[in-house]
Amino acid sequence: MSTFDFNRQTTREGTYSVQYEGTEKLFGTDGLEPFWIADMDIETPEAVSDAMKKRIDNGIFGYTKWQNPKFYGAVKGWWHERFGITLQDEEIHYAPSVMFTIGEVVRQFSEEGDGVILTMPSYNAFIGMLKGNGRKIVDCPLIRNQHTYEFDFDQFEALCRREDVKAYIHCSPHNPTGKVWTREELAKIRDICLRTDVFLISDEIHMDFVRPKGRFVSMVELMEEGDPILVTTGLGKTFNLASIPHSYFITRNRHLRLKIGRNIASKYGMGAANSVALEAVHAAYTECGPWVDELNSHIEENLQLVEDYIAEHMSEWLDFKKPDATYLAWISFEKSGLEDEEVHKALIDIGGIAVSPGHIYDVKENQHFRFNVASSRYRIEDGLERIHRTFKKIMKSTVQ
Repeated sequence: MSTFDFNRQTTREGTYSVQYEGTEKLFGTDGLEPFWIADMDIETPEAVSDAMKKRIDNGIFGYTKWQNPKFYGAVKGWWHERFGITLQDEEIHYAPSVMFTIGEVVRQFSEEGDGVILTMPSYNAFIGMLKGNGRKIVDCPLIRNQHTYEFDFDQFEALCRREDVKAYIHCSPHNPTGKVWTREELAKIRDICLRTDVFLISDEIHMDFVRPKGRFVSMVELMEEGDPILVTTGLGKTFNLASIPHSYFITRNRHLRLKIGRNIASKYGMGAANSVALEAVHAAYTECGPWVDELNSHIEENLQLVEDYIAEHMSEWLDFKKPDATYLAWISFEKSGLEDEEVHKALIDIGGIAVSPGHIYDVKENQHFRFNVASSRYRIEDGLERIHRTFKKIMKSTVQ
């Protein structure tokens, strides 16, 4: 029996939630039932909230030093307990955000016009960041094999050997597909990048949502002293703290670590750590392991609900197999024969639901949508009914 109630009804009214109040910008209307952006309709664990409240009660929020035993100890303890990885203090560095860190590495190791590899479909923020920094997106599409995704190592190596390609942004586990990378796959990726002098950036923000957790292999495990490799992560996804800017990165490349640290402090003037976030890191990583385990069980049940519902009610039109990671369902409507634009308009107009359209995660249309299941079971049931209603109506209209 669960100790935590993940089906508790929550409200985000008055919080200016992007999930609820930001639909108009992407979907052209408000008032939609949202299942799109990757945050959770689940409250942050009480231990984390209490730690932040206690820090706020102090009443003083001046410059705060992140280089302290409390921060290092919490991070090292979590990685050792959850993943069996031993870290040293000097390998860990606080940073303003995961996307800032990725962007900074791209800026340091490439010039405008250079190519950066993404595995498509890809987290849409990577696409936007590369465009915003004037880099060329080099597409290395994942190969879909029924319900799994495979990596094309031959194509990847050929792309890495291109003179204009300088970096690869790796997403582990993968968003949006939920692919969990094996140790063998990661080792081959690392070796190819080292041989071809391509910088390897591994975004592991969803690392705590691999089921079972023992299946997750971090690129940190394969990282050796001096390697041009950086792993970045934080609490934003696991503990639903996306609006409290913070992150940290891990690298065994001392020169890189010092250079990014200097740039954060001197070039960008962002060296001050978030004092409330530091308290959250400590509480989350020292007290909330059981909460994360039970949350993953809840997510697994919700994903199974999605799989079962589609199999029973929509298998003619949709295809989905629950992934082993993330809280995101990557659902295909290729069977329906419908075009992207028609489906996404119908989901809004008929279903009154906001799901992430698949084309924003790709450089081409792909007949998928992403559905966030990090909510109560009631909300997932409601969302599935809205999707069902939508497809029943549009498929009926196509045969008339």
